[in-house]
Amino acid sequence: MSGRGVVVKLFAITASLFVAFYAIVLVSQLLFFEQFYEHYKLSALGKKLRTFGQHYAQMRDDDRISREIALFINKNKSQLAILTPEGKIVHDNPFRIVIREPDGHQVKVSLSTFASKGRELQAAKLKRGDRIEVEGFFEDETARDWLYPVEIKKAGAKEIRGLEGIETPYPRERIVGDITELLLPGLKQWNLRQGMLSLALEEWFPLSDAHKAELQKGNRIEEEWIDSWSGVRSFIAIQPVMRDGRVSELIFAFASLQQISEAYDALQLFYVYIGIGGFLLILLLSLIFSRLIARPIVSLNNVARRMAKLDFTAKSPIRRNDEIGSLSNSLNSLSETLDATLKELQLANEQLREDVEHKKRIEHMQKEFVSNASHELKTPLSVVRGFAEGLKDGVGESKRERYIEVILDETEKMEELVKDMLELARLESKSIKPKKSVFSIGELTEDVVDKLSHHLKDKSLTVVTVAANEQSVHADPGMIEQVMFNIMMNAIRHAVPGGDITVRIEKESGMTRISIENEGEPIPDDQIAHIWERFYRVERSRNRKTGGTGLGLPIVKLILELHESRFGVANMEKGVCFWFELPANP
Repeated sequence: MSGRGVVVKLFAITASLFVAFYAIVLVSQLLFFEQFYEHYKLSALGKKLRTFGQHYAQMRDDDRISREIALFINKNKSQLAILTPEGKIVHDNPFRIVIREPDGHQVKVSLSTFASKGRELQAAKLKRGDRIEVEGFFEDETARDWLYPVEIKKAGAKEIRGLEGIETPYPRERIVGDITELLLPGLKQWNLRQGMLSLALEEWFPLSDAHKAELQKGNRIEEEWIDSWSGVRSFIAIQPVMRDGRVSELIFAFASLQQISEAYDALQLFYVYIGIGGFLLILLLSLIFSRLIARPIVSLNNVARRMAKLDFTAKSPIRRNDEIGSLSNSLNSLSETLDATLKELQLANEQLREDVEHKKRIEHMQKEFVSNASHELKTPLSVVRGFAEGLKDGVGESKRERYIEVILDETEKMEELVKDMLELARLESKSIKPKKSVFSIGELTEDVVDKLSHHLKDKSLTVVTVAANEQSVHADPGMIEQVMFNIMMNAIRHAVPGGDITVRIEKESGMTRISIENEGEPIPDDQIAHIWERFYRVERSRNRKTGGTGLGLPIVKLILELHESRFGVANMEKGVCFWFELPANP
């Protein structure tokens, strides 16, 4: 409830401030935007007109003047004319087409009467080199340099006609020629308001004495003008061009203010919609803002609640240089201390549990070891006792040597069994770690084969070693020798006399794979998983003389597990294959 109360209070305050600010901005735009925009546009137009006047005073080429006038009209969306101080037009509408007649005479075709035909002119795709036919009249029939068209035709395009009903005292003429130059405005400049420039000139000229005096001083005249016929508001600016201290020409600029009023009317309706949307956005942002501000307090409260439930892992993410940040740091410090203490207790309990489990495991292993050892030693002890009693009873001299050999043989096997059981117990205790080094597995294999040469000779077995090249591995040499010895002994015991034992050494993906395959009977599928168990023999009826102690493969398993190596056994076509992998030396 406390967190919600903070959020509600912050939401109310922020929303009120935002709404008040937004209302001020909205009302200011509704009341003052039109005046501000008019002032901005007219001020910018006045500055550009002054710059144009300075450039014009330095221009002498009529073609350049026409291009500059066209550029000014296109950029500022206004009309422009250059007059004498008496009001006679020197340059007005710059948009024209220049054509060359077959006799080489150049005629300029004015487009002032085609103000509403912009789209038709664009659709005709006029360009230099096109041949067109123009019907119109010359204002000066002697010079025949400016033609005011009534109709323009181009082969393959729709004819373009000007305003109907134009009556002039000049006769109409038709000329044909190739376009050598054309200056067309963009579509946005084609509008009927261009014709209002003529109306403004008729009303303003001749100039009043006050206007003449102001212009003679080099000052620009700027006034709002309303057409008496249409009631359209416009802006008139007259920039004097001074040469030798006197006014030589006047730059007359005409800009409509009607577009500003129309745009402002649309903006008023737009402000109604944006006002509703803005109010909803303010409420949403205020809610988000208030939640962001209240979030640290809510976060600290959640951390404290979790600590109250003995959950000390929670941490406050707040990092600030104020009272809330200090409280966050203190809470985190307390949480870390309690969490560390709790973890220490948990680790102590876990260690105690592991120690108990380890003790139980050791006790179980001891019991199992004693049980297995008793079982395995029972038979040889019985044999030794029986033959010893025979010697005591005074057997014949012919049997004494045989009895002594049997006793020594059984004693040797018991010694071997005890040795294997001690080694197995040592490995199972996990008290030893492999002492790894780099050595040649091929040389180690040869050493093991040499040590087992008499066993191999007894069964007429041959060891075939297959190695692509010298392979070095990283492991404990002593332990791996024990692995190789036990697997080779197992292969010798189960190999058929006169057969082969194949040792393959291969390198695959950074590992060295050692495979030992003997020719003999396969292992039953249901017994493969049990051969790694202690005292397990595939043939329960096999005597100890041929079956070994039953601890060789369990010792192999433990050593390879200490090396974290992969190993296994599989039945092959002619026998059984044991394999294991060791890391190859890089």
